[in-house]
Amino acid sequence: MQVGQTIYLDYQASTPVDERVLRVIHTASAAHFANPHSADHVLGWRAAAAIKVASAQVGELFGLQGEDVIFTSGASESNAMAVRTAEAIASSSQRTELLIGAADHGSILNEAENSRLTVKRIALNKHGAPDHHHLRTLLNDSTALVSIVGVNNENGAISDLTAHSDLCRSRGILLHVDLSQAPLAMDIDLLNLDIAFATVSAHKIYGPKGIGALLTGPGLSDQIKPIIVGAGQQGGRRGGTMPTELIMGFGEACRLVSDNGSSERGTIAAIRNRFIKSLAEKRIASLIGSLERRHPGNALMHFPGRDASDLLARLQPKIAASTQSACSSGSIEPSHVLRAMGFDYETASECIRFSFGRFSNNEQADQAIRHIVDVLNDC
Repeated sequence: MQVGQTIYLDYQASTPVDERVLRVIHTASAAHFANPHSADHVLGWRAAAAIKVASAQVGELFGLQGEDVIFTSGASESNAMAVRTAEAIASSSQRTELLIGAADHGSILNEAENSRLTVKRIALNKHGAPDHHHLRTLLNDSTALVSIVGVNNENGAISDLTAHSDLCRSRGILLHVDLSQAPLAMDIDLLNLDIAFATVSAHKIYGPKGIGALLTGPGLSDQIKPIIVGAGQQGGRRGGTMPTELIMGFGEACRLVSDNGSSERGTIAAIRNRFIKSLAEKRIASLIGSLERRHPGNALMHFPGRDASDLLARLQPKIAASTQSACSSGSIEPSHVLRAMGFDYETASECIRFSFGRFSNNEQADQAIRHIVDVLNDC
């Protein structure tokens, strides 16, 4: 995707809203503007019915039913609800520990550190994903909840969800997974995986910002502790008037991934691989990690001897990319993900995440390479 003279290579920060999603949102704004909780007239009924359809679309993408979907304002709120649930477990038992991935998203790390729980971090494996062997050593009778990221937002590493789920289930411990990045990287069936709770976000899958969900395994929604109680909407699981337009857009975004996700991944990976190969052949940058078990659009690149922030600044307004998670941008410290992977301060400060998506093409990738070469030649 190109916006004016800027090539967009920051899909893992936020995806553009698909035009088909925009059309659904526009239609909903005109036809389903009524409060979906208004139970006394037909317009309220229709809005509620539209949300029910969207709930089913979201649930289907993850192998669940519509009633397993709790809509939130986004992934940060969903992650916070998972931590609150762990605190509730702790208050009614002797389980007071929360285990989280060392490279998890800042929203879960910060919520965990500000909770009343004892927090322990799961080390990473060679791919940069949570190591289930280390998790095995951390699990004990005091563990209230395990929370990991399904697909890392910076290094693109895909977690072995089956191994983590099997391990937690064998110890009778609930597992929460942040799947914000996962739908564009892998097929997911939460029912078969037997994952208790999962965080998802619309704006990571070509939907609108401001809407996400916490998914619950069958029979587990009563354990959820909401951040917003409100007037008891969504069965008391999350208060506040549900935003019909955003929810319908979210549903359409999920439907599109359900229909086209598998084929789309191969196309995006080919463009990403072309970009990585070109940078490597020119001896400009190298990939952090391997292509094995990796998000198809992720290219976390190391530019030896080049300050990443300075390089990105020089690339403006030609390329949109990131030195770390957008939620951590502005930090003067290098990425905590790279530090958790074992890289020193200097190396971590020399890395840029480029991420490709639905509207990327080879021409854009090649043009981005030329821009990078030009800037480096001028340095």
